[in-house]
Amino acid sequence: MMKTRLFRLTVLMLAFTMTSCDQILDNYWDRKAQEQYVSPYKGTYKGNYSGDEVGTITIEVAKSGNTSLVKTSKFGTDDSFSSGTVTDDGSLNSVRLQSGFTLLGNLNTKSGTWKMGEWNGNWSVLKQ
Repeated sequence: MMKTRLFRLTVLMLAFTMTSCDQILDNYWDRKAQEQYVSPYKGTYKGNYSGDEVGTITIEVAKSGNTSLVKTSKFGTDDSFSSGTVTDDGSLNSVRLQSGFTLLGNLNTKSGTWKMGEWNGNWSVLKQ
């Protein structure tokens, strides 16, 4: 009886250890893939936005796909804050400034819409 319990406990611990090792290896390879990933949209994009406000924008896409945005309005205000990502299909995800200025669109088409409170309009960029 005691040998049976000890055997079951050993088998259970071995199975748990193997599962944990598999998870560790999976996590390792996932991290390696993330480190080696290069966004197809990596680079600098510059252009204009228009509508209820007008000005220029610069979108910087890092190797990881993280974005930073700089907006300079014709009224002289400059707003920049790192935020958001670009997905593998070019869609902008949460590209937003602290002021609430938000870009919606796609870097495949290099265009989209923007909004900030009740204001909105269109934007377009070219890759530098």
